[in-house]
Amino acid sequence: MQRRTFVKGTLALTALNTVPWRLRAAESGEKPVIALFGATARSGREIIRQGLERGHTIKGFARTPSKLGVEHENLTLYKGDIYERDTIDPVLEGHEVVVSMIGVPAPEDPAAEIGPVDIYTVMGEHLISAMQEKGNTRLIMASSTGVEHRMDVDAPRPPPGDLSQRWKWLARHLYDDMWKMEEMIASSGLDYMLLRPGFMVEEPARQDMKFNTTGDTPGARVITYEDFATFILDNLDGGEYWNMALGMYSDTIMDPAAEIEKHLARQKAEQEAAQAKGGNNENED
Repeated sequence: MQRRTFVKGTLALTALNTVPWRLRAAESGEKPVIALFGATARSGREIIRQGLERGHTIKGFARTPSKLGVEHENLTLYKGDIYERDTIDPVLEGHEVVVSMIGVPAPEDPAAEIGPVDIYTVMGEHLISAMQEKGNTRLIMASSTGVEHRMDVDAPRPPPGDLSQRWKWLARHLYDDMWKMEEMIASSGLDYMLLRPGFMVEEPARQDMKFNTTGDTPGARVITYEDFATFILDNLDGGEYWNMALGMYSDTIMDPAAEIEKHLARQKAEQEAAQAKGGNNENED
């Protein structure tokens, strides 16, 4: 599919200036309304922060909207679950750009195998159905560079020592479901961007992202949430990446051991903060 997605995207680009929503956006100069699924995810929070600063109207969808902790006249929050199709409908009116940052949260134990996953294919089915019913035509979906380096779900466990290979095996079900979701979206008839970021970190913008459309994006590379969100907002109505699967990476190579240590420290801090508030430390969505 890597090659097919690239060819489909290239062919679509030859007619971008004739796509009705692009003409309307160019003529009106209005900022597109964003329907953001996964508003409380780290990437969702950054899209909201930057989007509101830019003057966008944002509709945020999350299982627990109160976790966002943001109030703004241009932000409306909706409580829902991507598994419950009818909770999606109130968010959409037909004109919004749909952006989804929903995904599987990082495992509590980075060395644990991630079992069968269906959230991505269910999400793809439900969003496509809702968008087609409401008349929405533009979908930006967060995927991962991992789909390009995924292992077969029946692959044997790799020998110890290579952390990168071990993670591919541990997450093989996750990336398989993500890959199937991408195929659903690419054949849906919607205008789409499938974003495949490398490992994302909460650090200041580096403005060092590179892009790949051939399905062989370098693995184990680091980008920032801030740069990722900036790219999305910059390309809501234009840019050259519509109807493509886009690898997003940098020249900064991830140190798996260091990232695991930071993940565990962050997880501990979040648990302690939740206990201090007397609440539960629910996964972000």
